Amino acid sequence: METYYYEATTRDGNIVTGTLEVASERLAVDRIQDMGYFPLKISKSVRRENYFSLLLSSVKNRITTKDVAIFTYQTGVLLEAGFTLDKSLSILTELTEKDSMKELIRDILSQIKGGRSFSDSLLKYPSVFPLFYVNMIKAGEAGGFLESTISRMTDYLENSEKLREEVRSALIYPLILSFVGGAAVVVLLTFVVPQFSKIFTDMGRDLPLPTVILLAVSGALVKYWWALVLLTGVGVFTIKRYVDSEEGRRKWDGMKFSLPIFGKLFRETAVSRFARTLGTLLGSGVPILNALQIVKGTLGSDKISEIISSVRESVRKGRGLSEPLRNSNIIPPLAVHMVTVGEETGKLDEMLIKIADRFDLEVRTTVKRLLSMLEPALILIMGLMVGFIVVAMLTAIFSINELPF
Repeated sequence: METYYYEATTRDGNIVTGTLEVASERLAVDRIQDMGYFPLKISKSVRRENYFSLLLSSVKNRITTKDVAIFTYQTGVLLEAGFTLDKSLSILTELTEKDSMKELIRDILSQIKGGRSFSDSLLKYPSVFPLFYVNMIKAGEAGGFLESTISRMTDYLENSEKLREEVRSALIYPLILSFVGGAAVVVLLTFVVPQFSKIFTDMGRDLPLPTVILLAVSGALVKYWWALVLLTGVGVFTIKRYVDSEEGRRKWDGMKFSLPIFGKLFRETAVSRFARTLGTLLGSGVPILNALQIVKGTLGSDKISEIISSVRESVRKGRGLSEPLRNSNIIPPLAVHMVTVGEETGKLDEMLIKIADRFDLEVRTTVKRLLSMLEPALILIMGLMVGFIVVAMLTAIFSINELPF
């Protein structure tokens, strides 16, 4: 594959530029024409970039969930304004600044002009558009209410992104505190303590136990830091590989919901995602059995998937959602009660969204509570470590006064 830079004109006479990853110049011309443009100039890329530039470019052009949320919102606004889908996508190719997203929209537009549906075009990018996103679009196309479906999807993505941003923001201070405190301890052990170790070892007498421990830790860190880094890397890699395996994932999935502190957070997050995804699918016209099957494959939890399987079987037999949810040990009674009310009133999709909103609030509250405990715990740990270093140094210094001169 080669990179080609091109300049082309639209049917309205506007000039557009961009890049294409194709095997030949002929294919580049075909791709540009498929987009509905008339190629004016095509040139092969001869730029040479170093590894760092390529890495920075790949990170910068990576399509994120925020990019998808913006794309969905803008598409919905243009459709509500009366533009057709292909005209809306054509406008977005001009508005979008990120090259990777612009190329994706152009490719989707090219497929739609070639006769494919919007949902089928999105299937080409499973890493960007999840299965439930594609199925919601498909339901909207089939029912003739694509605009309202995209509006629901916009709300879903905005709520999900808002929750993630709040959690990330809340973690910034503890991460900075951990980094600064850890760096301070490492500097003390590798630069400050070794300067005093020569004096202490020349004292000609036994050192206090705290000083002996401190010098041993400092010496090991200075001499074998590479082994510590290697062991840490191997340990992280081994644990990650085990958790990613089928057996490890199943054990972790069964254990995380019963953890003493974080278990509540995992349960609330799972309930929120389940309720919002299912409610959004049902509100977009997806049949409940299909919706449950889609939700089952998008939550990333074997334990939740088992619960959804039992719910789906119950619905298939005409017994509803409430009973299997009540029998699980993860779904809280409040959520089960609200689902029951939704089934009885015929407003299950609305009630599920209310459940998601409620448990999103619970997640935020739980995160704040955990962080309120984590911050003083980190300060205490760092204080104890620095305090031990200071005490070990001072006891050795004070013991100098006991030496005969």
